[in-house]
Amino acid sequence: MMSTFNPMGAHYDTINDKDDFNIGNSNRNYTIDPLETEAERNIRTRTVTPIVTGSSIAAFVFNGGVILAADVLGSYGSLAKYRNLPRIHQVNDKTVLALGGDLSDADYIKEAIDSKVEEDIVQEDGGEMTPLALYSWCTRLMYHRRTKFNPLLTSVVVAGLEDNEPFLGRVNDKGSAYKEFLIMTGIANHLAQGWIRTILENSTQLNKDQAEQLMDRIIKQLYYRDCRAFARYRVCIVTKDGVEFKAKEVQPDWSLAPKLRNTE
Repeated sequence: MMSTFNPMGAHYDTINDKDDFNIGNSNRNYTIDPLETEAERNIRTRTVTPIVTGSSIAAFVFNGGVILAADVLGSYGSLAKYRNLPRIHQVNDKTVLALGGDLSDADYIKEAIDSKVEEDIVQEDGGEMTPLALYSWCTRLMYHRRTKFNPLLTSVVVAGLEDNEPFLGRVNDKGSAYKEFLIMTGIANHLAQGWIRTILENSTQLNKDQAEQLMDRIIKQLYYRDCRAFARYRVCIVTKDGVEFKAKEVQPDWSLAPKLRNTE
């Protein structure tokens, strides 16, 4: 019967220990330890399927500021379980952070940023977390976790005012980042990116009220088409006057539903 070789188990090699004069011949067993212990193998387990997730984030730049919106739903698989989880957080008077994807990793990122902000306050050197600084810090954090083969499965959107100019950037779970005047995450990147970009490129810069109306339209379209979307959402507006949050709810109109065909 052929023996099976287990690369993770302990192995014994028999070595014929002979000196130059062929005196005192003996056989000695030497133990070769496994490459890693059972505990070390358990540490290598990584999260690959997020359980509680947040859906899309929509954000764009308007004349004098930035506007973001995201619903407050935490989906447990396909179950709309957690219905009051804000995903847009204020860092300071000029910087906000929006998170989507794995909400457990999102909490980890938010706690890490809160610790960094508290450290800046304790030092009392006048420094604060600007949007560009937070954006750069998030790229390092996400890329570091990627290189450890334990990525944070979250999309990060950073917005605010940098030197009194609107700033909007995104960092994905691999640490890749870009800055743009329009950012969509999740399924909104497919359902809303195209027609919103056309509106923003073909019109003059929107004012605050027009931007808010357009954002309400975006969230309503996502609510119609995204099965992980939720009616209640929060809108965040960052201008030179500060950060403003508004809690809203989609008022859907399903009167056209009976007329739709072949949409399954």
